[in-house]
Amino acid sequence: MFRGKLAAWCYVAVVILVVAAVGLPAYPAWLTGVMAWAACLLLLPRLPRHQLLMVLALAGLGALGIAFGMARGSDGLITMALTQNVPLAGMLIAVSFLQLIAVGRTADAEPLEQGRGALFKTMIGVHLFGAVINYSAVAIFADRLSARTRLTMEQAMGLSQAFIVGSIWSPFYGAMAAALTSAPEASLTQLIFWGIPVSATGIVVTWFTLTSKRHGGAENFVGYPLHLEALWVPAVLAVSVLLVHEWQPRWSVMAIIAAMASLVTVVTLLVRSGAQAGATLLRHVHTRLPGMNGELTLFLAAGILSAGMNGTIDALDLGLPFAQFGAFEASIVLIVMNVCAWLGLHPIVLVSVLGPWLLPLQPDQTLLAMAFLMSWGVGLTACPMSNTMLGMAGRYGLPFGKLLALNRRYSIKMTVVGIAVLYLYGAVKGT
Repeated sequence: MFRGKLAAWCYVAVVILVVAAVGLPAYPAWLTGVMAWAACLLLLPRLPRHQLLMVLALAGLGALGIAFGMARGSDGLITMALTQNVPLAGMLIAVSFLQLIAVGRTADAEPLEQGRGALFKTMIGVHLFGAVINYSAVAIFADRLSARTRLTMEQAMGLSQAFIVGSIWSPFYGAMAAALTSAPEASLTQLIFWGIPVSATGIVVTWFTLTSKRHGGAENFVGYPLHLEALWVPAVLAVSVLLVHEWQPRWSVMAIIAAMASLVTVVTLLVRSGAQAGATLLRHVHTRLPGMNGELTLFLAAGILSAGMNGTIDALDLGLPFAQFGAFEASIVLIVMNVCAWLGLHPIVLVSVLGPWLLPLQPDQTLLAMAFLMSWGVGLTACPMSNTMLGMAGRYGLPFGKLLALNRRYSIKMTVVGIAVLYLYGAVKGT
């Protein structure tokens, strides 16, 4: 119990330090990394075996690369390992607090809806709420739908596909943070502009699949009750982040998101609950934050791998995989990353490896980030190591292999859509 609470407050400190670093240019960022790793190590014994093995593999390979690079004269690798994905971790921790305010409080008392309209509302709802509070939205929706009867395969497909595809555009996902870490000069505004149509297309593809005769035309689909007034939190956050980013483009996007998520949560809780707001926040710190350790440790371990990859590339003077980087090369990256995801390799791993390898090509970094985001939003729907897929199968007793197979068909279709959009972006930008 003590270790969990100590780790939780270390995570809170990470959020504070990530935000404070924006106004303290001389602040040694590695201190925040030490704080983040201290929390992860305190909770390391709680990790499921498969996650622990992956974390140890990523960190071990990264450490070998760092040692090799340092032996060949590379500098700054340890600092890079301690700081690479720390702002991402801080952002995810801060965003987790949004689940306290984001979903309508009356939804649990309303009767469930049925039919195609219910399917539409469920997909739009989990997409928009998921775009802000991440997997918590899936859990809230799925728990409500499975309260009286077992979650159906159609409900699982609709929830998982509509949620995961949001990572192509939403600045509140770990996907966007990872993409901007590996392609730091990418335009957030452009990524959102190009990502929203791809995500919308993904929802349309899911809609036509689940309303087909094969799935009963969605006539018996039981969905989550949703009202437009409940969407104010996603709207306020998205607009505020974009405005602050336009006002101060040099500030870290992840720090802006962490700050705005924290501010909106605290203010809303004070208005709603008054003196009870403190107890609500404290309960979240002690119960929810330790439960995020698996995801956070994976991302931090991927940061070590990225540093090791940098050291190895410098030491071996590896050749570049392409002569240039345009739409064709971005499409190859998307295909390779999706296939690797289907085989069980989480996109965060390949983003950490490919980012340092491709940047010397001086690519259009927005194009590169788009490829990374699409691989996340498409490949993860059929990835055996996806936390979303593992969580849904384990928590709701779904046949994991069947769910992955059905989502893989969707993933293939969306890969084609992604390639088309990459070529369209290349034509518009002349890359």
